[in-house]
Amino acid sequence: MPTLQGRGPFSYESLAYNSGNTYALNAGSATAPKTQFDSTNGETLEVFANAVLLEGDGSVANAVDAAAKSPAHGFYVNSLTTPTSITLVSNISTGQTITVRRISNRATPEVDFSPGSVIREQDLDNSTNQTLHVAQEAIDIALQSMVLADDNKWNAQTSSTNRVIKNVADPVSANDAVNKTYLEDTWLTATDKTNSATVAGISAHVTTVAGISANVTAVAGDATDIGVVAGKATEIGLLGTSAMATASTGHLARLGNATVTEDMALLGLAPVIEDMSLLGTADVIEDMALLGLAPVIADMAILATDPIVADMAILGTDNIVADMAILGSTTVTDDMALLAVPAVIDDMALLAIPAVITDMDLLGATGVIADLAAVTATGVIADIETVADNVAGVNSFADRYRVASSAPTGSLDEGDLYYNTTNNNVRYYNGTAWTSVGQTEAQSIVTADNSATAMAIALG
Repeated sequence: MPTLQGRGPFSYESLAYNSGNTYALNAGSATAPKTQFDSTNGETLEVFANAVLLEGDGSVANAVDAAAKSPAHGFYVNSLTTPTSITLVSNISTGQTITVRRISNRATPEVDFSPGSVIREQDLDNSTNQTLHVAQEAIDIALQSMVLADDNKWNAQTSSTNRVIKNVADPVSANDAVNKTYLEDTWLTATDKTNSATVAGISAHVTTVAGISANVTAVAGDATDIGVVAGKATEIGLLGTSAMATASTGHLARLGNATVTEDMALLGLAPVIEDMSLLGTADVIEDMALLGLAPVIADMAILATDPIVADMAILGTDNIVADMAILGSTTVTDDMALLAVPAVIDDMALLAIPAVITDMDLLGATGVIADLAAVTATGVIADIETVADNVAGVNSFADRYRVASSAPTGSLDEGDLYYNTTNNNVRYYNGTAWTSVGQTEAQSIVTADNSATAMAIALG
């Protein structure tokens, strides 16, 4: 395409907004000569602010006259005979583009030559300028339209400004251009439009994906798994939180420490890869889906609390691991199978009754444990068994021998014994009364006296 220098001079000028709202006319520039404007030769002006036409034609030279027009003019020139600047009256916003366009008289000649009249230079210049300016304006209109480029294709000339082709009718033939409304209403559903808007918002990512098309093809083969991942959008969103992303303390930062690096290296080992391949089986996928259920997630959250973590750490100690290994032995497994027997289940249900639980708590008391230990001492159980074998005699002895401060009056059988704690005598029941065993104290004294007398006689 030709450069701007090769296309000028122009019948229009596009200018950047300036705070004074005053712009030069007939000044010229290196890249785009300023619009030439001669009001004496039937020329007028059009001024656009961001493609919006302002009221006026350049026929006033001051703000007062511009305001007095009905309707008021949005701009004025500084001179109607030799204008050098144009000033905007309307309030134009910063950043807008101002376009000044000259409109020549295209209806009638500005100079009418009469037969035999003197031809003046000024008349020739005016006539020539009118023809030249009309030609300039025609060329500018053509250049601002779609042009045929060097490759024989129509060019909308969007290199410097974003231009839109508007007022395109609905297509009729196969090769006709298609307008936006026809395309959207005919070929795109509401979902298609939503998806298109979404894609437009991630165009940078789309470009990135286009550069890794081979990987995308591979991913397409895992569409089912990707669908599962998409169902975890909330969890994936957590990856952007400070807990995950903080440079020195976040979970992602920890991936770089030596221990994690070593663990990740282990993931590349053949046995580990084999185990990971098992994760893709239907059963494992089903189990992992169960892990995503709300109740399971809640339970896992409980497992992460400090007390539970501490308890689980205890489960990892050597003694506990050894005990759990015992639980896995055949004998224990058989015993545990017995625990599933209905009768055993019923018994275990009884153990859960509050009263039973209270009794079991009592059994755990220090004194009770000491008594149980004493009972299991060597010989004690044998003695208990002996007593059990003679329990009838033991019970009978409790009825036959009693200790009291006076003679018992109930449950009396001939031969019963009792020890009188008042006079320290042992008595027996003869069937009708309690009788002393042996001599009484008085009898013992008499007997002793008699024995002494007999001894004295014998000795002479």
